[in-house]
Amino acid sequence: MEHSTSAGEVDAYRLSGERCRALLARSSSGHLALSQGALPLVVPVTYALDGEQLLVRAGPFLIVRAPLPGVVAFHAGGSTLSDDCVWEIMVQARGEVTDDVPGPNSPPQLLFVAARLTTVLRISTELMTGWQYGDGAAVAELSACGEQADKQV
Repeated sequence: MEHSTSAGEVDAYRLSGERCRALLARSSSGHLALSQGALPLVVPVTYALDGEQLLVRAGPFLIVRAPLPGVVAFHAGGSTLSDDCVWEIMVQARGEVTDDVPGPNSPPQLLFVAARLTTVLRISTELMTGWQYGDGAAVAELSACGEQADKQV
């Protein structure tokens, strides 16, 4: 875990790939960013971790509005139950539509959207960056953040 401090108020710790995957496995929603023409498009999504890949469920309009397969960015974040530690993870990779979704690793259904109106993308987690943040009182406990139950932001 790499450590850096900004203005003495918040300490930030860079997370290992293993720790990022462990945190991603505990959550199920995030945001997917892709390009629609020359403009960014960011949408809420649900996801599941499948080994080294994310399975991301989004509305079918993505296939029409954005070129896939293509480069995408994915962001998820959360905090510990006591809110003394916050984490953020960003994945940048190629996303492609898939019909090959393993049952237990299927992303949760999007709320208020019929199953037949969703699309699943497969995204590699090879290029992933993660950080944990805490205030001065929580700095000593940031390394223990992983042992606590996380909640989604």
